[in-house]
Amino acid sequence: MNFRHSIRNSQSFLFSAKESDDAYYDVAYELTKKLFIGMAKYALAFNSTKYDIYEPPFVFRERQLDTLIMPVLASLCKGLAFAEYPMIRNSQKKGLEIEKSQGRVDYWCIYKDYSVVIEVKHSYDNFETPCTNDERLLQRWRTMNIVQLGNVKDDIKHFEERTKGVIRLGLHFVTSHSSTNPSDNIRETYISQERVMLDRLYKDLKTVASPDFMSVWEMDKDMVYYDNDRAYPGLIVMAKFFKDIKHKGSED
Repeated sequence: MNFRHSIRNSQSFLFSAKESDDAYYDVAYELTKKLFIGMAKYALAFNSTKYDIYEPPFVFRERQLDTLIMPVLASLCKGLAFAEYPMIRNSQKKGLEIEKSQGRVDYWCIYKDYSVVIEVKHSYDNFETPCTNDERLLQRWRTMNIVQLGNVKDDIKHFEERTKGVIRLGLHFVTSHSSTNPSDNIRETYISQERVMLDRLYKDLKTVASPDFMSVWEMDKDMVYYDNDRAYPGLIVMAKFFKDIKHKGSED
């Protein structure tokens, strides 16, 4: 995966993605990139001098990320976005899902004439370590891509909206944190180590499913969050794009 820096909405990002000529991939890539950039823009509002608060949603849990995701998704999809979209999940794998159980995908939307179903996970990672210490990060990546998005394939085929196909999109957001007692130049330290960090995460995740897209939001110094002697200098998104599935409403 190739890396490149970019400034969007006055914020700094590092982007990395695989090469592909597939139409579904271009749509998923564009949606993910614009969503991540938009989330960073919305997060800036939580650093308010007027109200003397700084409570960025990305330092909490998965549920709080909806604060940033839903308004951006609705804007990108011209209102055609649905949170907690009901689905039927089918699985006969013991211990994973009850067969034909009622479930939900985190988001459904229509973007560039494709239906998109999205699952989201959130984790934390110490960027200063040489290995991924949190086993839950890898387990969540597996659950999202293998279990959740894998088990909705049959139900997706019954979608009736007249689109080109249904893209399954897995988004794993990772809040980066330091070890204890971070230095004053934590942002510079983070940026100097971020490529090593992404390489580590990619190697770990590809044992389950290779990410197709990875990006880091390199937060400005005044956006770095401090809590319990730790600093949180960046937000990562790791995405998996699944080839579109033809469904009942497909145009072809």
